[in-house]
Amino acid sequence: MDLYYTALSPPCWSVILLSRQLNFPLNLKSIDTTAGEHKTEHFLKINPTHTLPALAVDEYAISESRAIMIYLIESQTDGNHPLYPKDVKTRGLIHNRLDFDLGTFYKRAIDYCMPLFRIGSLGPEENAAKLDEALGFLEAFLSKTQYVAANHLTIADISLVATVTTLDICYFDRSKYNKVAAWYDTCKKELIGYEDVIADSAAGWRKLFKKPESEAK
Repeated sequence: MDLYYTALSPPCWSVILLSRQLNFPLNLKSIDTTAGEHKTEHFLKINPTHTLPALAVDEYAISESRAIMIYLIESQTDGNHPLYPKDVKTRGLIHNRLDFDLGTFYKRAIDYCMPLFRIGSLGPEENAAKLDEALGFLEAFLSKTQYVAANHLTIADISLVATVTTLDICYFDRSKYNKVAAWYDTCKKELIGYEDVIADSAAGWRKLFKKPESEAK
């Protein structure tokens, strides 16, 4: 399986990290978005929306990290893996948390971080407030179960860990969310390959961000 990716992409981290948990190597094909490689004729045939990551298996191709994660785990396991158990209620919560990440949490994280990356200053104050609210939602999820969708690690945790790392890259203060902090630290220790898949890439990402004046010391 060919995975088209960029090392500075949290959604790409999620897919690669899942492959590590499954001990299933992917053929990684790095795409340089600054050079426009995601808009070449070859890549647009694989993914017309020119987003990363994208997975290609012979003539079959799929994009969107959360969809790729589900495809990977269903194609490489017996359909009842602990990271994506067959129990319908657990899967319902996993899908809920993945959708929450995509539509709410990750979106708000990007809305907050991108002005800092592009112009070196924070965007509207409401971006920080919305992101803070999303962290509150995550804290509430973790009041119900040890991990975000169950009392064990699932693919929803992998996706959300990447998003929380995004907050640390752009210096967002999440210190008041104790359950998020404890969960995040647990996941970092439990996830195989966290250091080289996420931590090392995040360090590179962080160098591109200027610390906001409100956080500077």
